[in-house]
Amino acid sequence: MKKDLTARRGFLAVGSGAVAGLVAAPRLLNAASRAPASRASQFIPIAAAQDGELPKREVRPGIVIAYDDQWFGAPWADGEPILLVHGVAESHVAWQQWVPFLSGRFRVIRPDLPGFGQSPFPASYTCATPEVAGDLIRLLDALKIDRFHLVGAKYGGSIALQLAADHPERVKTLAVFGTPAKGAPGGKADLTSFPAMIRKDGVHAWAAATMPSRLGSDASPGMMRWWTDELMGKAAPEACIAYSGATAVLDLEPLLGKITAPTLVVTTEASPLQPVSAARAYQEKIKNSKLVVLAGNSYHIAAVRPQECATQTLQFIAGA
Repeated sequence: MKKDLTARRGFLAVGSGAVAGLVAAPRLLNAASRAPASRASQFIPIAAAQDGELPKREVRPGIVIAYDDQWFGAPWADGEPILLVHGVAESHVAWQQWVPFLSGRFRVIRPDLPGFGQSPFPASYTCATPEVAGDLIRLLDALKIDRFHLVGAKYGGSIALQLAADHPERVKTLAVFGTPAKGAPGGKADLTSFPAMIRKDGVHAWAAATMPSRLGSDASPGMMRWWTDELMGKAAPEACIAYSGATAVLDLEPLLGKITAPTLVVTTEASPLQPVSAARAYQEKIKNSKLVVLAGNSYHIAAVRPQECATQTLQFIAGA
């Protein structure tokens, strides 16, 4: 099926393994005008200066998802679709350093989850994994994408597990990084405390207090500042509380046996999110799955070591 390349026009300038510049695709829908009035004033674009206005789709009444859709391979060819799902208080920009490694082979779809980035927060949105996974499938349906590779990090990985369990016929491969299958996975980072922290101290203070365990000792001071001040610290409080609340009560273990896609689970040896034994316990419930334990003490390893994690993903897909 021939895809509309004009919906993904842009340029990629790569230097030292990083994206130097991106030009966004044209706008398809004005999210603010279609969002419920009570939420429109709370919409906060994250890193809009880097990507400008993203294309948007209304995937069901009142639910608008902004997304980046990029293919930098040969213009006469088509890339296999790969969907990258970010975590709480992030946006599609969280995956920016993955793009140089993927976009020459894959059509890279990076949505902003409802409530984050350029996607408005809908009224009465539960933020639970079944609802978010269902809306991502509707986005892919709107883009006329049938089968795809799937990658998620943190709660984005939890959403990816749900999606792969609910739609096994659609997912070619699955890779999750620093991902919990339960809301209390046994690590030092207490996910169940996050909603109360945000209510009491605000999003920026919560992001700052939890960033050392999230990014670990490998993160530079500049990375710590950017993730705190420019990305997570700017997220809408209502969305952060709702998603964190959904994470706190998460329990995906009964669904894991429904996943049929070859699955890669990646954690770190000293992850504050969960011990290796907890990651292994849920990984072993997934047929045709593999656990990779990387060195380090970050649980957002996909952000801290993007080249290594993207390479792990590419190798896994190649061998699947």
